[in-house]
Amino acid sequence: MSHQVSNAFHNIWAARFIDFGACRLYSENNMINHGGGNLTFSVLMVCTGNICRSPMAEGLLMNRLPETLKPVVLVRSAGTHGLHGNRAEPFAVKAAAAHGADIGDHRARILDAGMIRSADLVLAMEKYHIDKINDLLFFRCKYAMLLGTFAAKRENPEVEDPYGLPFGAYETCASEIAACLPGLIDHIRQQVDRKAS
Repeated sequence: MSHQVSNAFHNIWAARFIDFGACRLYSENNMINHGGGNLTFSVLMVCTGNICRSPMAEGLLMNRLPETLKPVVLVRSAGTHGLHGNRAEPFAVKAAAAHGADIGDHRARILDAGMIRSADLVLAMEKYHIDKINDLLFFRCKYAMLLGTFAAKRENPEVEDPYGLPFGAYETCASEIAACLPGLIDHIRQQVDRKAS
């Protein structure tokens, strides 16, 4: 290997390192300055089409975040089979609005490995989504979990898909997501404090 090539590899590895246990790529580019120079904590919500559950979860979390966390927490969403560019389902918009969240401007995105790697916490609605996340990374993603695990006394951690069902199913889904938020926000606060220390 030439001296120039050796130096090139050294420079790359000095700037980046790969944690194969979490299958996560870190770089200076992930150190986003967001509000007063603070480090952003990124949350990614994942469902299937990114038109029902994950946009509701994104909107409700953004709405419920304490003012002290809003400048340093970035919330996004995507779908394993995202209908790219589609709006959120009208019933999802209505159900989210009942909880104070406006997702009327949402546009669906297709999940990819880059989105997962750039997140600090990936929250899926079903175990199937966790499998798809792992498939995209080729390794188990240690910072991906089911959103429902943050709800107190919840037996089934999966949030069922209301797509194609009457509005009542969307109301139930939004309420289930809302029930997860107190525990999730406590977790995010702990992670932000740890990351800042």
